[in-house]
Amino acid sequence: MSKKPERIGQLYQNDNQMKWLSIRAQKLNKLNTILQKSLPLKFSNHCTLANITEDKIIILTDKANYASLLRFQAAFICKTLSAHLPNPVKKLEVKVRPQSEPLKSKMNPNTLRVSTETAELLTSTAAEMQDGPLKAALNKLAKRQSNQKN
Repeated sequence: MSKKPERIGQLYQNDNQMKWLSIRAQKLNKLNTILQKSLPLKFSNHCTLANITEDKIIILTDKANYASLLRFQAAFICKTLSAHLPNPVKKLEVKVRPQSEPLKSKMNPNTLRVSTETAELLTSTAAEMQDGPLKAALNKLAKRQSNQKN
């Protein structure tokens, strides 16, 4: 009664739009590889081929300074990629799209505060211990007391 999953290749063989999309993605990926190999090494981690239309090449970069440097390479980039396209391309458009970074915690580890009462408890607990890393950590934590009681 269970139906076997179909292979993705068979699915888009019957759907012309999916087939065209897959072929286009493969071409862009191949051209992106050509672009990466043709540019100086300092650009390879900072730029990506986004799209190619009939008259222009669109490249994304993560920093504005690389965008400026890429614009100076426009003639070379157009010539290199045009060799692999049916029609020559003469325009280069560079867009800056900063890569999103994971959100960093706004709270600095040193901003953690404990109440005066908690600081006193930590200090008294540390006083009863033998010298060691736990005692040092408790004393350090006790020094982070705030002026208000929690």
